[in-house]
Amino acid sequence: MVQEFLKDLEKVVNVDAGTACTEGVKQVAETFKQHYEGIGFTARLVDLGDKVGPALFATNKPEATHYDVMLNAHLDTVFPAGTVAVRPMSIKGDRAYGPGVLDCKAGCMTIFYALKNLPKETLDKLSILVACNPDEETGSVSSHDWLKECASKSDRALIFEPAREGGELVCARKGSSTYKITFHGVSAHAGNNPERGRDAIYAMVKFIAAVKELADWDRGITLNFGMVRGGTVANVVADFAETELDLRVWNDDDYNEVNAKIMQLAQQEWVAGVTQEIVEKNHHGAMPLSEATKAMAGLIEEAAKLEGFDIAWVKAGGASDGNTTASMGVPTLDGLGPVGGEMHCDREYLEINSIEKHIKVAERFLTLIAERK
Repeated sequence: MVQEFLKDLEKVVNVDAGTACTEGVKQVAETFKQHYEGIGFTARLVDLGDKVGPALFATNKPEATHYDVMLNAHLDTVFPAGTVAVRPMSIKGDRAYGPGVLDCKAGCMTIFYALKNLPKETLDKLSILVACNPDEETGSVSSHDWLKECASKSDRALIFEPAREGGELVCARKGSSTYKITFHGVSAHAGNNPERGRDAIYAMVKFIAAVKELADWDRGITLNFGMVRGGTVANVVADFAETELDLRVWNDDDYNEVNAKIMQLAQQEWVAGVTQEIVEKNHHGAMPLSEATKAMAGLIEEAAKLEGFDIAWVKAGGASDGNTTASMGVPTLDGLGPVGGEMHCDREYLEINSIEKHIKVAERFLTLIAERK
């Protein structure tokens, strides 16, 4: 099975499928569409606009309006056109290398192989939705609403992002928001008439200092100003400055609290004559470890034990499409894909000996759901 998996994986890894490579993403989606049709699923490509390639929708119950489980991984990578020509998929020892070999082509393929291996009597008891989106690496902007729609029709969701390098799965993720804050002042000569100036940079610095006081390490509330810029030269009072802020929280209550305080601070006057505007560029709600999610995690652990494995869990600070499914109140677990590391660079690798394990855990999990309906 593993060698067949690797052969199929090579075909999709060796296609440039960066988010902007829309034709490549479409080719990968079409390949998986054919795979699913080959095992009796109904599959189609979903047009999400001309800025991205199509998503893939597949199901074993085309007449279903609600699903027992939603299975998700993304079709796109971070790598630009031309990457495959330089470094196509290769195997060295126990590892496979290549652009997107781990993130997230192996996750897409793991979903397919788990479903391919399920016996007909198990599939007949389940309504399964496979949703593979084309733009996760740029924030799933075009697929966000589609993923929410899919999640709203599902009882639970499994996300096949890679497992952690130590093999752990992800039981919770922080929510995140990104803000852009722009400051408008008045320029002046810093030597001859600085009093005529209204210093936008100084206002920005005071705002940043105030916002940083909202951090709470014990509650996992972090705020990072990862970009600042402003002014022109040292001898001119800056009439312009801007910064971008990253907020991370473990739950939506903390987000609501801190977001309100950020917005309040953004309305204050930090330097006389300087105005500012704030825009929340994007927001991903938290993927919490709810009681329903804990129960699903227990079923994953049971499935793993039946296959002779133990499961360990981690909570992650980064967001994924699991945050989107969880925002619909759907119990969600992540990191179901195989193990590897060095994502988003030319050293990205997949641990070959983890492939079968992750297929079997997913397959057994689905079997347990079917048995207990």
